[in-house]
Amino acid sequence: MRSTSSLFRASVRLACVVSILLGGGSQAFAQGFYYKEVVKDGRIYVFNIAANAERFAITGEMGVGITKPGAGPNGETVVGDNERALQLFFFKHGISEAVPDPVPPIQTFVWRDGKLRVTTDTAYLEISNRVQVRYTYDDPRGSRLITGTGAPGDPLGSFRIRRAKFKLEGWMIRTWLSYETQVNYPALNGSNVGALLEDAAFDIDLSKGRGRFRVHVGQFKPPYGAQEMTSSGNQQFVDRALVSNIFFRGRETGVALWGSTPGNKLEWRVGVFNGNSMTRVVNDNNQYQVNARLMWQPNGSQVLNQRAWVTGALYSEVDFESTTVPIYAVALNYERQNNHLVTVGTVGAANDQKWHALGIDGIYKYKGFSANGMSTFARRTPEVGGKFDSTGSFIQFGKLFSKRRYETAFRYGWTDPSDIVGSNLQTEIRVAFSYYYARHGLKWQSDIGQTLVQGAPQVRSNEFRSQLQFVF
Repeated sequence: MRSTSSLFRASVRLACVVSILLGGGSQAFAQGFYYKEVVKDGRIYVFNIAANAERFAITGEMGVGITKPGAGPNGETVVGDNERALQLFFFKHGISEAVPDPVPPIQTFVWRDGKLRVTTDTAYLEISNRVQVRYTYDDPRGSRLITGTGAPGDPLGSFRIRRAKFKLEGWMIRTWLSYETQVNYPALNGSNVGALLEDAAFDIDLSKGRGRFRVHVGQFKPPYGAQEMTSSGNQQFVDRALVSNIFFRGRETGVALWGSTPGNKLEWRVGVFNGNSMTRVVNDNNQYQVNARLMWQPNGSQVLNQRAWVTGALYSEVDFESTTVPIYAVALNYERQNNHLVTVGTVGAANDQKWHALGIDGIYKYKGFSANGMSTFARRTPEVGGKFDSTGSFIQFGKLFSKRRYETAFRYGWTDPSDIVGSNLQTEIRVAFSYYYARHGLKWQSDIGQTLVQGAPQVRSNEFRSQLQFVF
């Protein structure tokens, strides 16, 4: 049986241990009551985190630790996996050695601009949801028949959830190791259920945060066309221009390189992709889609070294950013695609084309006024038949007023799908009115316009769209 004095000393020792552990507040509980001591190669290794001790037992590697030369009972070097482990060691062996408490970890939670932003010592995370609720009134003219109506020329009004997206983005371990994932729930209604996953990309900044040379791998938007690269949540109208929807193919899976110059005047991007849309198991032929883009921002007014793939001198089509100097940029775009043989054993299929495409786009924003547009050209070669050219352009203007809360905008666009087919020109004209309660985080937009497809007969449609977007 232990003596009373022995029990008293043990009680005192336990009380001191608890005092040490509780002295660090929540940090002590984060480290826990775990303690292990290992003697190896004349050194004493002490652990306060079980996972570190297990890794050491398997690999023999300490990783990050705190070294105290000659601090052991017999002059040994003592290595602790954190400050708490050293405090426990010195107390156990009755050694008077001052060790500061562990530095509390950084951990903040902030909600701003529709996103929950979480910051720690080794990671940063933004969590957001974006929903677009839309009403469309389609009023066709002539022989066009809308599904769900009784006769050609009958109008139709419809509500829909245009987009409902969940997004995670940020960096981990190092600020120059960033990521982005995004899903879009309405995509489950389409033929490719894999389109639910829109973005899944990892970015490595080999210049360690300066943005000079970066590697982007996964699924994301290829670098072609400013409007397509600008988020659907940052558009000036209810949706993108007609020419954008025809020419730009959306997200692809592949790898890209990109970077910017120190003066923020040039940004370059080049990428190689499967070329068969989102979340496919394999490439659909033995060719790749190749894209390249070079953007010039003459006055270097906007920092081009941004985390997300789609940002830069663009930000949004609406001028929320300019202050004392204008924002303006122009870019050249290139795409090479080959869809020949994507359907084995058949020729002449509608999508069996290869092409080379060129485009130029630009943007200007200053004191609430904005203008942006693009012109694009593609030389297409069908698997069967002769070559032909496709062209298209659009231009749009907008003006914010009343402290940048309200905006009116105008758009005109056209596209010629084939220069060897007569009377197939398509045009679009729209006028928009928007109310930005919290910029793009909470906004209501409406536009009214007309689309026209030439031919015999012409297909003309009048359309009204109204959309609420909220980000949370």
